[in-house]
Amino acid sequence: MCYIVDVNNLQKEIYQTKKLYRDVFNKVKEALDSQIASLKSSSLCNHCKQDCDIDFNKIDIFQEFPKGCRYRFWQESVLDLLENRISKDILDKVSLIEKRRQCFSCKMCSSCCKFATSEYSYDELKKRAQDGDRFSKDFVSVFVPYKNVDEAREIYPEYVDMLEDTFGNLSGIYFYHCPKLSDDGLCSDYENRPSICRDFPNNPLVVLPPKCSFNDWKQEVEITSLMLNAMIDIIGFYKDKLKNLI
Repeated sequence: MCYIVDVNNLQKEIYQTKKLYRDVFNKVKEALDSQIASLKSSSLCNHCKQDCDIDFNKIDIFQEFPKGCRYRFWQESVLDLLENRISKDILDKVSLIEKRRQCFSCKMCSSCCKFATSEYSYDELKKRAQDGDRFSKDFVSVFVPYKNVDEAREIYPEYVDMLEDTFGNLSGIYFYHCPKLSDDGLCSDYENRPSICRDFPNNPLVVLPPKCSFNDWKQEVEITSLMLNAMIDIIGFYKDKLKNLI
């Protein structure tokens, strides 16, 4: 589920972000693999390296080793690195990004109020809200569906057309807007707006309108955010694999 707040050059921006993420992902993985290799070397004494039947240079972190094996200790050291040191570093950096956001404020361009999309229908969102999904609960407390695609197309025709060209049909995409937006483009209940509005954008990787005051924040922290997302993806994969081996 996501807000769609920019239709100008949207495809180009999404493509560039994906390409940048791939580059960052590869660099993060390369750096992590280097740390893992360093731990392998420091975890084993020279005697183990010389007398073990397994070729030290061909040992893989995801191999299965018997209990008591020094290579198993290496795996445990890597898991500790991921779960404690790296995870703590990620949380610290995320906190800094969130604190930096507080230096910027909304200019009330209202794009995020006029047009939002979801992969869920309104009834599905209400059901998810009843089941305890906090985001869905906040979403349905603010947004109502457009009557049909044509009504949404009147607001942002370029974006609706792009979705249609990309997916062939729009049967799995639902369009929403906030009914509390007044004729002057301002929220009629601004002081009581829920957290889903107060916290937007809570992710510097979302697409923002060109005049949005949070663009400066986005540009400032985007690379770091991409790096953190890559780290979360990679260490999540490594942790799951290692926990099944140890």
